[in-house]
Amino acid sequence: MTEDLRAIQMNVGSEMKDISSIKYGVCGVGRIGERHCRHFVSGGEDYAYELVALCDADPDRLAAMAAKFGGKSYCDYADFLGDAEMELVIIATRSLDHAVNAAQALEAGKNVLLEKPIGVTAADFHLLQRLDREYPGKLFFMHNLRFQPAFMNLQEILSSGVLGNINAAKLCKHHQFMRRNDWQMRLDCGGGQLSVWGPHLIDQGLQILDAPVRGVWSALRRILTPGDGDDHVKIILTGTNDRVVELEISNSVALPGPYCEIYGDRGTLVCDQEQKVMQLKYLDPEFRWPEAQADAGSPVSKGYMGADPVLPWIEETRKVTPETNPWDQVEIEIAKHLYHTLRMDIPFPIKNTDALEVLRITEMVKKQNPEFEWAG
Repeated sequence: MTEDLRAIQMNVGSEMKDISSIKYGVCGVGRIGERHCRHFVSGGEDYAYELVALCDADPDRLAAMAAKFGGKSYCDYADFLGDAEMELVIIATRSLDHAVNAAQALEAGKNVLLEKPIGVTAADFHLLQRLDREYPGKLFFMHNLRFQPAFMNLQEILSSGVLGNINAAKLCKHHQFMRRNDWQMRLDCGGGQLSVWGPHLIDQGLQILDAPVRGVWSALRRILTPGDGDDHVKIILTGTNDRVVELEISNSVALPGPYCEIYGDRGTLVCDQEQKVMQLKYLDPEFRWPEAQADAGSPVSKGYMGADPVLPWIEETRKVTPETNPWDQVEIEIAKHLYHTLRMDIPFPIKNTDALEVLRITEMVKKQNPEFEWAG
């Protein structure tokens, strides 16, 4: 792609299709919004965006981002949506505003990429369900941690079958041991780790579950934060395939555990919290268990409790690839996939039904933890 982002010709199936840059705007140019400005506009070999509009309630921050990235500046959301040049809106406002802002942008005729949490309340859930029905192919959800290199690597390993049939998994996000005290720890602002990091791990957990959810168990705690939100989350999902996925998010773990553990009937995978390497131990793919029965008699003298004495293990340490900044990588992948969807009609890999299922489970967890004064 050339620097001036001119239209290019690409083969799509048997016909040629004109591929041009997507003119987009970002509403909410704080920490996350700034990343969307930077990474989408950078472009790649087969996708291109042009930032044409920015919107934020803080005029100083807005001016700083406009000076850095370009684009027209708007402090009023309605005026921003009235920008005729802009075809895509990325919504990175505060969590409680996400669903309503998405509705307004869709009604204004824009395509929408909505940050997580896509909704915070039951009303948000129902609104997004309606928007999904009424604006097919216009609403997209930013569950970008599906594209973390470590998660993509472990998905490839699961697909290879070397671990056998998966029976259980654990996913953990152990943050720095800290008393987090910003607005994302206030429930009246839509905060708490269930809303902040919950969508990421629930979405990843559902991908590993690989079946409809049969049961949800949860326990949320407020341990260190001065806010009233949850800063320790435990969720257990059970699938109709009997697979179990345990999720944990915490600001109160001084010795972080692994990011991921996968248990199959032929082996185990462990990935460290830094997501740099994966440890695998699995049975030789040629190995088949011999016929055996559990003996009701006295334990045999050899082996361990009658277990097979020797197994043909294969042990590996694999580097997570690509060895890039994972936060940069997830932005690049989202930008690329969304471009391919909007310009080449290639299905977006994050299905709206998947994102809405994350929100449905989040609402179930809230009902299981009524001691918190949830917004809405």
